[in-house]
Amino acid sequence: MRQLFKSKPILCFILLTFGLTFMFWFLPVIVSLPKDIGFAAILIGGCGPLIASFLITHIISEEKIKINSKPIFITVFLIGAIVLFLRLYFVNNGLSDANGIMPSLNEVGFFGYVLFGILFFILAINLSNATNSKLKENYLRSSFLENGKSKWYIIGFSLFIILNLGSYYIGSFLGMKTTDFLIKIDSLWLIGFFSNLLFFGGVEEFGFRGLLQKELQKKYNPLIGTFIISFLWSMWFLPLHYNGLYSTSGFIDLLPRFVWQIPITIVFTWLYNKSSYSILAVMLMHAMLNNASGVFGRSAMIYTVLGILFAIYCIIDDKMWKKKPYHLIYENNEAE
Repeated sequence: MRQLFKSKPILCFILLTFGLTFMFWFLPVIVSLPKDIGFAAILIGGCGPLIASFLITHIISEEKIKINSKPIFITVFLIGAIVLFLRLYFVNNGLSDANGIMPSLNEVGFFGYVLFGILFFILAINLSNATNSKLKENYLRSSFLENGKSKWYIIGFSLFIILNLGSYYIGSFLGMKTTDFLIKIDSLWLIGFFSNLLFFGGVEEFGFRGLLQKELQKKYNPLIGTFIISFLWSMWFLPLHYNGLYSTSGFIDLLPRFVWQIPITIVFTWLYNKSSYSILAVMLMHAMLNNASGVFGRSAMIYTVLGILFAIYCIIDDKMWKKKPYHLIYENNEAE
């Protein structure tokens, strides 16, 4: 098994990620579940890329799976619990219930709390290994603040705010249709942002950027890797078009994603490479991608055009057609 993971990490990542995620995300389609258990299954399924990359990294490193830093583990576990339970608490107070999939806090029963506890454990044990020097090419360490990367954290956080507001002003100037608001930040905005950062998007980055992009760029140039990730990332969402989180219409509703996911993935590839492979930078950007459109006004048409133009800029700026000497980025983290 270890040799397979070492020789074919990309294939192993794909099989593990899709196997884990589809198992949990198709569960509400196969059997009728209480709302809290069904939602917990969706959240745990969303950790498929994280779990796959975590297992592969440990197996390749021949390192036992353990809580490496107890302070980090406890801190992440508690923050995760606070963020998610606040999110559920405010379901009936202005925050979306994700097409009726998300329970309010008073709808969570004993087994729901157990499953949410498992979710917090998965996230916490993952991040507790950010300080594990025995892990080879430990991308987890870049999920915390690093010296000299504040510029990329700011870009990751602000990029989709700028694209939204820029499209709003340009659309208004051209007399095009825009949202009926410019900015509508309220007291619940931060809860929505941190929910996206930890559970509804950001968690995917540990796998799709942290492991998959790294391994693809060892073999191909970033542009080829981007197209591969874009396709796989789009396919990964398929069950959400059956279980009701996005829709219940199936594959037909997934088709547009294969188109617009390409420029988004190009931008994510660009930020990950330019930030010297920072998980935190792309997590911040993913959270804002999911969160910004409900808070910052835009013109949908202009927003799309600006996004495509910026993706083209990213290709040119990072010379994505050239293969990167990726192996030079990481120090040798093997134990002496």
